[in-house]
Amino acid sequence: MGLDVYLYTRQQAEANGRYEEAVNAFYEREDWPSEERDKARAALPAYESRTNVPSEKHPDHLFNRRYLRSSYNGSGFDAAVPEMVGADHGLYWIFEPVRLDDDYEIELTEADIPGLETAKARALTVADELRACDPLRTCEASAFFGSQEHMWSDLPTEEQVLAWYREERERNSERDDFDGGYSNAKGMVFGFKKGMEVLAATVGKNIIGQPAAILVFRLGDEAKQSYVASAEITAEFCDEAIALIRKDGSCSMHWSG
Repeated sequence: MGLDVYLYTRQQAEANGRYEEAVNAFYEREDWPSEERDKARAALPAYESRTNVPSEKHPDHLFNRRYLRSSYNGSGFDAAVPEMVGADHGLYWIFEPVRLDDDYEIELTEADIPGLETAKARALTVADELRACDPLRTCEASAFFGSQEHMWSDLPTEEQVLAWYREERERNSERDDFDGGYSNAKGMVFGFKKGMEVLAATVGKNIIGQPAAILVFRLGDEAKQSYVASAEITAEFCDEAIALIRKDGSCSMHWSG
């Protein structure tokens, strides 16, 4: 599950409004004769999907001028960026000038252009903060998955941990260029060649309150630049919204997640 932000044209938003009204009316009725119900379902108006408009600066990026995404795992924009810049400067903060916390369908009009310009400035501020920052992150190293027989029977020794890692490396020898991470019942593996630059470790709690090793690591430059690009595309998203407002009088921003 993740946080998705979509931008729809006025025509798309109006079409989807008609779609939602028709679907709600369809399901509110409970006494449909079967043949009539099938005909009514077939006659429902179409839902207008969003249009992807690639970024001008970063056309191959996941973000684009009408779509932004932040996963709720540790790699998501709203999780990673606040850690790196030391402030809660995710998508929620960037778009504060044009939405409330509980706004998920937002019609943007001429009156919202100043707020969108402020949001654009915030996005560019985040890009600058990311460029200047030491990209420090944290992660927990704990075992969640796997059957009981594959878990440590007791707290392992250093020798056992090293032997376990070597077994993982041997078992995944075909993934020598692996530069991501995975977890199993005994722990987490961060790579077989590159891994990651770990700077500190301590004992803390994981998401369910169990003891876990908490690692401080430095993000690689390629990953850092991807977040810079995300922030810059978020600024383009604001420009796109302003252009649609000036063309059609309004557009719609939809938040999910």
